[in-house]
Amino acid sequence: MIIDGGINYRLIDRFNVDYIESKISSIKSDEWYKYKYRQERYKDHNETFSIPLIWSEKFSEVNAHENYQMFEDEIKEIELIVRKRLCSSGGLMSAVFINLPTGKSIGRHKDASPIGDRFNRCHRIHIPIITNDYCLFDIDGEIKNLKRGEVWEISNVNKFHSVTNNGSTDRIHLLLDWDPLLPQSS
Repeated sequence: MIIDGGINYRLIDRFNVDYIESKISSIKSDEWYKYKYRQERYKDHNETFSIPLIWSEKFSEVNAHENYQMFEDEIKEIELIVRKRLCSSGGLMSAVFINLPTGKSIGRHKDASPIGDRFNRCHRIHIPIITNDYCLFDIDGEIKNLKRGEVWEISNVNKFHSVTNNGSTDRIHLLLDWDPLLPQSS
């Protein structure tokens, strides 16, 4: 199964992110510096910080991290939206908060799937939690400013893409990978 890559961005819903933002603000700032795999493994992400909720470096398993329980209720609500609006089969392969600080960028790059066709079959979903009007996402020259609480499917596999944050606030997105082939949890 390969996701249609013809559309770069697809708005699938909106979600009230107030509780998520409130919980993020209660996390100690040093939490953002603990997990460095994405920043060290992918050079274009070296200016970002992340807090994994569901994440596996092997991309072949689903692992809940220590912060997952804090956001479990909201993640389950988002899963219902994805099942209803996007794909009724499968489940979350990953969920991670990505912080792109003010004045920083994610360099222009193409994603390469570390395991088989995972990126080709997964639905990549971005939900802006904290953002600003000067944070711009570019996929093959199509530039968008994703607004707080919007639920976007992003199709950037095998396409050059980048993000710049020229605003005065950090940009925090919840990044989800939905695998339609993943067995549903009970």
